[in-house]
Amino acid sequence: MVVHARTSVVSGPMRRLLVCLAIAVAALPACSTSGGGGTTCDTPTKTTTVDMQNMAFTTACVSATANDTLSLVNHDQAPHTFTVKGTSINVNIDGGQTQSAALTGIAPGTYSVICTYHPTMTETLQIT
Repeated sequence: MVVHARTSVVSGPMRRLLVCLAIAVAALPACSTSGGGGTTCDTPTKTTTVDMQNMAFTTACVSATANDTLSLVNHDQAPHTFTVKGTSINVNIDGGQTQSAALTGIAPGTYSVICTYHPTMTETLQIT
């Protein structure tokens, strides 16, 4: 009687797919969210000024209190928005202009910020 040992349950293209998926998952950065779904950051910048320049928010993570009013400074020629997901904050800032955003009534937590005109412009806002 001959017994053949099978060394792999998955073979061929399926095996390659599983290996690629395992590598992709391992490469993802570890992060967590709370509040409005924003990614938390270890070292937020405590400020009430948010600068937009070269099609980017110049600070990746901002910390502010719920009673602060943010000054939104657009250094670009293009218009931008400061849209805080999970809140009613959605401010339009024309090129070269400054607007403000009151954080009154926003619950403490971490929120994702995006420019709706330029979705690659993102920032994290931590409210304390």
